[in-house]
Amino acid sequence: MSFKWEKLQKYYGYSDEEMDALKSDPHKGPATQKLFSPEIAKKYLIIRVVSSHGCSAGMRVGDMLVFRALGVLMPEKSSPWCSQAMGEIGGFANMAQDRFVSGLDPDDMTFKYFSCMDAGSKCGWGQVAMRADVVDQEGFEELFKKRPTEI
Repeated sequence: MSFKWEKLQKYYGYSDEEMDALKSDPHKGPATQKLFSPEIAKKYLIIRVVSSHGCSAGMRVGDMLVFRALGVLMPEKSSPWCSQAMGEIGGFANMAQDRFVSGLDPDDMTFKYFSCMDAGSKCGWGQVAMRADVVDQEGFEELFKKRPTEI
């Protein structure tokens, strides 16, 4: 099955010149075909709270954000979230997408943990630690069988 460049052009509203530049770029051309593939649509980036102490926003262990295609938020599957806990998430999405495009396992990231911007009770109010994981469609469905009332 060939990549549908015309569909992408229509979706983004790109000019013919912009499309020619994208397709001929030695990095972005091949990456585009992978980032907009049926395979990436079956991958989910899950950001889950693994520890929480004194969080003024009330974030709890087990709260999570769910991103389809490794970067598109699914609010209906996600927990309420504090803005101070979002700072690093874009970097994890970029890392997972880059690994996917490079043919590597997007879940095999060296660095999976990060924390919110609050400095904890000694210097702020609380602190939340989170973990980033990538699951496929089956892992995604299994995740929600375990916690249907918390999502």
